[in-house]
Amino acid sequence: MKKLFALLCLFLTLFSAPSFAENQTQPFRAGSLSDILKTRQGKPFILMFWSLDCASCMKDLDALAASMKKHPNLDLVMVSTDEAEFAGEVSDMLAKHKLKQVESWIFSDSNAQRLRYEIDSSWYGELPRSYFYDAGHNRLPVSGAITTEHIDAWVAAVKP
Repeated sequence: MKKLFALLCLFLTLFSAPSFAENQTQPFRAGSLSDILKTRQGKPFILMFWSLDCASCMKDLDALAASMKKHPNLDLVMVSTDEAEFAGEVSDMLAKHKLKQVESWIFSDSNAQRLRYEIDSSWYGELPRSYFYDAGHNRLPVSGAITTEHIDAWVAAVKP
């Protein structure tokens, strides 16, 4: 009976745990960019930095959602520069903009400047900030708003 109970508890734990598809925002710390790059070796993707209090970012979220609908295989990684305590609000905002399914991170280091420098030594924190990575992980940084046309052009350029 104890074994049956233990198996039942294990089963419930495994199948009731939230999945990544439910948009579990992960802590972005020193080294996180390397982790993101390693999991995407040889694959193009978009990395976008945004914040809850950035009005231009909200327009980008809409453009990205439209592009995700048009290009279902688009690999998009969202990183919020908000403090880690806002992870719930970040998840809610992504869901509101129909980006619930994307990989989501949030700054989790008290030294945001150090994180920005690790990402890009020429980035001083302006938002939104997007990086368009090709399959060789050459990247094109874009500060400011992006459009669906910009994303469409990039998708066409990186298609094999």
